[in-house]
Amino acid sequence: LFLHRLGKDDKGFAMYIDRQRSWFQHNSIHERRVEGGISTGSTVGVLLDLERHTLHFIVNEMPQGSVAFRDLYGVFYPAVSVNRGVTLTLHTGLFAPHMDYH
Repeated sequence: LFLHRLGKDDKGFAMYIDRQRSWFQHNSIHERRVEGGISTGSTVGVLLDLERHTLHFIVNEMPQGSVAFRDLYGVFYPAVSVNRGVTLTLHTGLFAPHMDYH
């Protein structure tokens, strides 16, 4: 069994989140820990803005920092990874939230 964590190489951009905090990972580098995690019923959003070349993560309608990753160009393959025993519902094609880019 081979498990590859998202964000471990130069192709992956990830947010990890648990019950207490979240953090971003790219190329095996952990960055910008944010206090406050998720619980049962939480909503996690991912916004890839191809016009601004940025990636944002939103938890319960609150942005996790201003911009998670910037200067993103190329082809993208969205992926979601969850731990054992976690249940989720995936909704696609939703309207993008208004993001404050200041």
